[in-house]
Amino acid sequence: MKVLLINNHTDYLHNVVNALAGHEVEVQKYEPGLDFHWQGKDLIVLSGGGGEGYELKDKRGNKYWYEDEMNFVLTCNKPLVGICMGFEVISAAFGSRVTDLGSRVTGFHTHRVSPVGKKHLIHPKLKQYEHHQFAIPAVSEKHFEVMAYSDTGIEMIKHKQRKLIASQFHPEVKDGTIGLDHLIARVI
Repeated sequence: MKVLLINNHTDYLHNVVNALAGHEVEVQKYEPGLDFHWQGKDLIVLSGGGGEGYELKDKRGNKYWYEDEMNFVLTCNKPLVGICMGFEVISAAFGSRVTDLGSRVTGFHTHRVSPVGKKHLIHPKLKQYEHHQFAIPAVSEKHFEVMAYSDTGIEMIKHKQRKLIASQFHPEVKDGTIGLDHLIARVI
């Protein structure tokens, strides 16, 4: 499978690339104005962020830092998986509010799986690695089904019509209940 991995300046790039072993992966580091190389790809993965500190609210000139990526999400017709910052970009692109928790959530945490999530996931509870300071308290019910929650907000969503799934947690970090391959299998 041919994968385009958009690196949102993640600290976990090595983990994501390792989780995609066996696939032909092209990595593009996100910057505003990026020409996304999605043609001929079977899957798009939007990584987490944090490596260089860029957040959704940051601006570069008169545009938000991730504005071009949000527009790409809305227009791309390929299967798409979002991780952490990728989850936030996807959620914001569809109109969700991203809130600052005031401090960073980090480490392994247990997530509750929704009734919708139980249809698509093997496990009734997830233990996954988190490393984020922002959260999505609600998503558009017109576009998304919530698959998992935590005490800080929504942890996993699936688009109702498109092949698109995203998690606030990091499925590329080993020892979680589900891995990145599990998310990919839900959109391919």
